Amino acid sequence: MYFNMNKIFSLTISMTFLISCTKNEMNEKIEVNKILNTILKYESKRNSFRANHKFLINPEFQKLKIYVPSQKEILGEEPGPPPFFNKNIIHLLDLKGSKFKNRKSDSLNLLKQNVYIFDSLNIDAEINSNIQIANKQEIDKRKKLYQFSNPVYFNENFVYIETIYYDSVFGIGFGYLLEKQKDGSWIIKEITNTFIT
Repeated sequence: MYFNMNKIFSLTISMTFLISCTKNEMNEKIEVNKILNTILKYESKRNSFRANHKFLINPEFQKLKIYVPSQKEILGEEPGPPPFFNKNIIHLLDLKGSKFKNRKSDSLNLLKQNVYIFDSLNIDAEINSNIQIANKQEIDKRKKLYQFSNPVYFNENFVYIETIYYDSVFGIGFGYLLEKQKDGSWIIKEITNTFIT
């Protein structure tokens, strides 16, 4: 009897954990799709794309890691790691304009997120019907191809994400700071150029 109760208790805990993880993954899938939708709407407007334009997207996220710069890097005595794969926490906090009282909690949240829940993009067709997932040949060609970094959340209302646009040998990257609205949508607050080739 005691053994069966332990098994039932363990099974209940396991099921609760599994459902919780699945719910978190579903919520994050929706959030990342909403974030991408906001950025792609901005790209459509900026480039005057037709209403039925399809964005070719590399499904793999560019891994973005948050790091704290050394004193020597802050003083300009040594370079930091390549910004293509890493993001300086001070730069992010300055981009958001974090106030003194928010700076500590924003910092802790950013540093906790060096591993993202997904490695690749899972498209929600209801939110992003204008996305075409690139196959391996299209990824290798890099012809009018977009790639996104994993999103990094300051808190539930602010997120930072990077995009990379490739067109053969040309490439350009942007960082976007977005703010969540009361209706659950996201708006772009700041844009920064991350690189150009």
